[in-house]
Amino acid sequence: MTRPLTRPTLDRVGIDQVIAARDRVLAADAAERPLTELLSDVLEALHGVATFSVAALLLTDTDSMLPFGGVVEGLDPSQCTPFWDNELLDPDFAKFTSLARSAEPVATLSQLTDGDLARSPRYRKLYEPVGGGDEIRVAFTTGTSCWAVAALVRNAELGPFPAAESQAVLELVPVAARAIRSAVMRRDRATAAPGPTMLVIDSDASLVSATPGAADLLAELATHGVDIDVPTVVLAAARRAKNLKNATGISMRARGSSGRWFRLHAAPLGDHQVAVVVEPAGPADLVSIVLESYGLTERESEVVPLLARGLSTKEIATEMCISRHTVNDHIKTIFSKCGVTSRGELVARLFADHILEHHHAATTHR
Repeated sequence: MTRPLTRPTLDRVGIDQVIAARDRVLAADAAERPLTELLSDVLEALHGVATFSVAALLLTDTDSMLPFGGVVEGLDPSQCTPFWDNELLDPDFAKFTSLARSAEPVATLSQLTDGDLARSPRYRKLYEPVGGGDEIRVAFTTGTSCWAVAALVRNAELGPFPAAESQAVLELVPVAARAIRSAVMRRDRATAAPGPTMLVIDSDASLVSATPGAADLLAELATHGVDIDVPTVVLAAARRAKNLKNATGISMRARGSSGRWFRLHAAPLGDHQVAVVVEPAGPADLVSIVLESYGLTERESEVVPLLARGLSTKEIATEMCISRHTVNDHIKTIFSKCGVTSRGELVARLFADHILEHHHAATTHR
């Protein structure tokens, strides 16, 4: 439920504030600041054009719109779970998934509720009890990808956000979205493994050869109490690839002793040997890993991120080039396997049971 912002004319002071805020973000981007520091710069830039005391600027997975860390200011950590319970389960105004797909990526709660904030469960449950008032919500999108979202809340005594402040935030969004996208891509390049590890397994389950650094990986994947040179999960991948006689091989995921997840891809080489490539799974892989744990098929797993992004049955059918009847069948099966009865409950369960801990660990509180 979103409504386009009115377009007020910014006065000279407002224009100067927007220019200063944009310059700050552009400078941080040009300096290739680390992601968390750049998010803090974006938050400071938002402070430069709007008055608020509570803020959450959160990175989102571009496939599912679920959050993976960010920067939070003035919000007690105990409010994180109620915040996401509201976002994923309560009918409310300006849901992030709707905002990310809207022509206007900025919305104020006061405008959407026609000045009656009490119409919003989010306001009644989260903001009013602690003296909070109006809220600006932002989706930082480039093209069809949403890289981050933000909720900015001002004290109740300040009244609603002035239209000029909402417009100033709107002017800042495109520059900030591009800067966040660049910082995310820099982080992913910087944190990527030096290169995947390749193992060659012979028909007698022995390790024929491996790339440098394989010893640590083998120890990470080793099964406690099983004294063999090649971890059982690697042997399982090799055996499956060999038996399937599939030239393209098979892919699977495994969890190491440290708790980290890994992707394994195995393909036959000929001469009864199999190559197994192992690489760390990135944050975006976590959703896929969780879905596999529920026994969802590949096609069913493709549906879940689209549900999480708020797409309708018709939109999912168009996106996947299948009929709406088939989409409904997939949804019923997904609900049954995951033990839920609604889209909101599905996304909430995936987030609360499997992703919330990672989100907390990756969030900086200022």
